[in-house]
Amino acid sequence: MHQSETSEQFIRLWVAQLYKEHHEIAWYHRLPLKPVVIRIVELSSQWGQWDPFLRTITLSMRLMKEHSWDVVLEILKHEMAHQYVSECMPIFSQKPHGNAFKEACQKLGVSSWASKATGDIPTEIPTLRMRVLSQDDQRLLERVEKLLSLATSSNEHEALLAMEKVRELYAKHNLDRIKQSLFDDSMDSLYLTKNKKKTEPTEAKILAILNDHFRVKVIHTHLYNATKCERYKAAEILGRRENILMAEFVYHFLSQQIENLWNAHKKESRCPGSLKRSYQMGVLSGFDEKLTGTGAVEAKVASRDGICAGDLRALQKVEQSHMADFVEMKYPRLSRKSWGGGQIDSVTFASGRSAGRSLNLNRPITSNGRFGGYLS
Repeated sequence: MHQSETSEQFIRLWVAQLYKEHHEIAWYHRLPLKPVVIRIVELSSQWGQWDPFLRTITLSMRLMKEHSWDVVLEILKHEMAHQYVSECMPIFSQKPHGNAFKEACQKLGVSSWASKATGDIPTEIPTLRMRVLSQDDQRLLERVEKLLSLATSSNEHEALLAMEKVRELYAKHNLDRIKQSLFDDSMDSLYLTKNKKKTEPTEAKILAILNDHFRVKVIHTHLYNATKCERYKAAEILGRRENILMAEFVYHFLSQQIENLWNAHKKESRCPGSLKRSYQMGVLSGFDEKLTGTGAVEAKVASRDGICAGDLRALQKVEQSHMADFVEMKYPRLSRKSWGGGQIDSVTFASGRSAGRSLNLNRPITSNGRFGGYLS
């Protein structure tokens, strides 16, 4: 957002969108909240405020100008939780952020960091990366970064082994977390958007790969762009934080690689631009098949750790149940939608599929060389 001066027109458009968000959030979570007055003003010591007497939700101008819309929504839901307590749980002796408020936050699917917010403004609202790195997570990502460096090898066998090792590391890490029942503090979500009003088939395929192979749940949704005052397609990635970071890396890696591979193929074969989608869908399908064909990584890791097949299924069931509960909290009225790929040229698709089967995850070239460093 980052605007030095905010016009009255922008404020009117933001407020209008906040009214829509308030209505949709209440509908989505089946909450009988009454209409409210929403204001955006300069607040010196708070991100937001709920006034039960004037029935007003006030959000900070600084919040609107300096933070992304997904952060704005979490603060809005925080204030709506206060509204829910006032209107639906009228116990006058309760603390502002006590048990009733925590229950309301659960009903509204408020992120853990936002539900813990106090009246004081922190130095910065925490991003996913600021919230993620426990010592175990840090060690995991550092090991993954080293392995992804090996995946740049021209030796296809060595590169494939590096990718296999990355998946094994994540499988072991996740199994350890399940066995220790470490769930609540590590579950989170992250929005991905290309600021477009339509989800392209290649985008949908990449998101499907994340959903199928990288231990996250992908939800197709919308996100408002407050700079352009437009609503765009987005994907919310749900799961444990270390898995979300890996999925985000893969998302940008594949988005970049299908462009690079298409440009190389077009130059070499003089393929017309009309076949770009066919080739890129082929690349993604080939990569998808490669991940599927590498075998049951989790079963291999479990066997090495002395976990029998029955115990593994029990652990997987616990993880799936917890993920389902988390998704249900965030999206209680989730609907399913199938994605069509459009017209595909079979010959070009096959060329892309062959390239996709040879595609290896590797660390991006960045200014700082860190894992995920080329993400904005």
